Amino acid sequence: MSGRDYFVEMDVRSAEAYELANEWFDEVVFTKKLVLDNEPDWDSLKEELRELRRTYGKVAVLLVTRKPSLIRAFKARNLRALLYVQGGDMRVNRMAIEAKVDALISPWLGRKDYGFDHTLAGMAGRRGVAIGFSLSPLLRANPYERALTLRFMAKVWELVRKYRVPRFITSSAESKWEVRSPRDLMSLGINIGMEIPEARASLNFHPRRILGKLE
Repeated sequence: MSGRDYFVEMDVRSAEAYELANEWFDEVVFTKKLVLDNEPDWDSLKEELRELRRTYGKVAVLLVTRKPSLIRAFKARNLRALLYVQGGDMRVNRMAIEAKVDALISPWLGRKDYGFDHTLAGMAGRRGVAIGFSLSPLLRANPYERALTLRFMAKVWELVRKYRVPRFITSSAESKWEVRSPRDLMSLGINIGMEIPEARASLNFHPRRILGKLE
């Protein structure tokens, strides 16, 4: 299979979502979602991630927190998994980029603005922090929220393109009903302003470079 036809799904969050995504994508990352305000039991977490790696191969941790200091605590640990941070809180968005996590997912989530500016974009580009463009929040939104979110995503994409920030498009599916095909995810990219080669690269070139960190 040529590189042009090789697609990666970077963020699915349940076994059933993984099973379906695995039929459509060449590589799939299973994401362990953690909603935390305090440090976890690190030994238990490492054991759980070890089991997930045995089952799924490539694994990420999605940290959902309002405490920026927790991001640094996770980054300091050798968890042998990609580290994603759920965006939304501006302090969290900034710390995720400063700490050089692997990806900041949806920095606009739950905001009245897009949560990402020229300063953060420049920093993300220099530090190699990817921006994840997630489809699943759009599936749960009402028409007004969906239109607003698409506008925010388009604004963030303009900055990602300008500052050459790594990125990927993902379903971020928490159930099999939220999983979408590579074609559908490319359509999302095109809808927010990507050219077809840019959308393809967001499911191929950039994800594969990020996965290289796990090797």
